[in-house]
Amino acid sequence: MKLFDKHVIFDEITYDREELEAFVNRFKDCVVNYSKWQETNLEDTESAWVVPKGYNIVDTRLLEGKAPYEYPEIKKLVDLFKIPIQENHVLISHYDVGFKLRPHTDHGSKVSIMFPIHPEDAGAELVFHDVDVDYGPATAFDQYLDKVDYKVKYSTKHPTAFTTQVPHSVERVTEERIYLKFMLFDTTFEELKDLCKQGRLF
Repeated sequence: MKLFDKHVIFDEITYDREELEAFVNRFKDCVVNYSKWQETNLEDTESAWVVPKGYNIVDTRLLEGKAPYEYPEIKKLVDLFKIPIQENHVLISHYDVGFKLRPHTDHGSKVSIMFPIHPEDAGAELVFHDVDVDYGPATAFDQYLDKVDYKVKYSTKHPTAFTTQVPHSVERVTEERIYLKFMLFDTTFEELKDLCKQGRLF
């Protein structure tokens, strides 16, 4: 485990980016806006949030009626973790060229575990922002766009987890960006780090 202030790289795990890229290439015609995806896939509609054009989901159900976790390429990665990962929180995110995710904290998700798929170098970086006011979940911080704490260039060999309850954004996307994402709602970032240190995460 390579531990940083707001993110961690799990070098205990190696994943096959090219295998995942071949997998998602089967679903090129299954990209839908995240807001539209929420309408039919979220049981808890209160956790739904409006997202701008360009923030999408690769909805594998549109091709064969199967969710991502039902495919062996994805299930074997979910099964690496000993913590519960809810099936509807295993997503394939798709960001259009030109999209820029503004600084924010997530609504209910506490941690995201990311497996970059495309582009080959992981593309647009994750940005953590230096915010000098108290903050809670589901808050936008547009005024802090230029106040950067640090940036993360994702590994394309090992998954990266980060706390989604601190202000963060994504730099402008210059090449189609596709990531496999596990969203954790019941495990905090601190708990995740402790489990890893104790050898109880994998």
